[in-house]
Amino acid sequence: MKVINVALVVKPELKAEYESFIADLVKNSAQENGNLFYGHFKKLGSDNTYEIIEHWRDQAAVESHNVTPHFQKFLAQVNDYLVEEPQITRLVLE
Repeated sequence: MKVINVALVVKPELKAEYESFIADLVKNSAQENGNLFYGHFKKLGSDNTYEIIEHWRDQAAVESHNVTPHFQKFLAQVNDYLVEEPQITRLVLE
């Protein structure tokens, strides 16, 4: 299993727009073949820090996800909402 965590710090004035933007990614990613879990959460104690948590069956599922239209849209537009680069953690669980 592949686990990917993505920490995102959003511009405070764009929180509502960001939450609307990210909803499409979460909904569509969770429905992909090979996805075991796809969630988006707000960090406790922070008004504008979020985390995407992804669980994928294998590397092939991740690679398939990476070329989907909803993920490509996310990549093209997410930086418009952020105050810093996303922090990405990748894990492989056997």
